Amino acid sequence: MNRKTGMIIAFVMVAISLSASAQSDLAAFPVGTTTMVYEVVSEGIGQPQTLTLVVTVHGDDLYTVSMTTEATGTEDELAAGFGFIFGAASVSSGGGRDVNYSSIQALIDQRNRLQAGADYALPGADFVDVVAVTIAGVDSLEGTIVDSENPDSRTTIAFALTDPVYISPRIVVEELRDGEWVETFRMELVGYGYEAGED
Repeated sequence: MNRKTGMIIAFVMVAISLSASAQSDLAAFPVGTTTMVYEVVSEGIGQPQTLTLVVTVHGDDLYTVSMTTEATGTEDELAAGFGFIFGAASVSSGGGRDVNYSSIQALIDQRNRLQAGADYALPGADFVDVVAVTIAGVDSLEGTIVDSENPDSRTTIAFALTDPVYISPRIVVEELRDGEWVETFRMELVGYGYEAGED
């Protein structure tokens, strides 16, 4: 019973932290239904997992947001919790390191001003190697957040430019181990769809 309660609490905390750092406000979504499907890979979980987010805009400031996760794994892997939950918690906690959310929020808020090929100084970190990418049909800018106080970790994050997304199209966390970068968490948009609704 305690394990289930702990997982529910962890899931709620992750959902709150993700919605608090949502890339697009709900008002940015058009009337209708936008479906975002993410593949989630987390160290320690053998199979990729699926996270599906559906945002339905009914009009008149009325929204429905639905989130479902699906995971396949051994009993031990699944008993330890979904990689999405603990991987996202790791992203939101910086893998045990301090994360400057004001820097990430500043990037989200200014994403339309970001340019490929430029590097940006942030409070306590730098946003470097910025390139234009298309992820699941969504044009984005992607770069790497490097913190000089934590040189053994880095986070690559993409910001959607053309379509509203609730979570960034790609988040990759890596750690430097024995001189090589090892991916410990990846959440990537693999499907994006929109069905128009009535105004």
